[in-house]
Amino acid sequence: MVTPPTPWPRESRSKKLWDRFGIQRLILVGDRGMMTQARIDQELRDVDGLDWISALRSSQIAELSYAGLIQPSLLDEKNLAEIQSPDFPEERLVVCRNPLLARSRAHKREELLAAAKADRKRSAPLSFEPRLPCAARPASYCKSGA
Repeated sequence: MVTPPTPWPRESRSKKLWDRFGIQRLILVGDRGMMTQARIDQELRDVDGLDWISALRSSQIAELSYAGLIQPSLLDEKNLAEIQSPDFPEERLVVCRNPLLARSRAHKREELLAAAKADRKRSAPLSFEPRLPCAARPASYCKSGA
């Protein structure tokens, strides 16, 4: 994969690339680190003939889900669905469900809950009895010299 030169996309060296090979349409594919929303808005969105495929951050996915745009029933048949959102105008959003990742996360969640419960039981006080002066307690409870 060729890393696009800076500035991107049609200035300086990149313009030569477009002209030399007669590129009329280019689709960039990148991960969240390469294709941030800020970079898309500032550098890519207004370029004719340029499209992109990227991934949303987990916080963006959570917002779409909270807004009711991602419904589990959409993913029943193929684990894949296309949705639209006013937060991403004129963009095609494709969501997918990974059942293996879902099982792994559910298992991890159960492990963490079990560990939290066990920790809570260990750290719970054994007794809530008020401390009495040694003279009022049985001798077996008092330390010598107390």
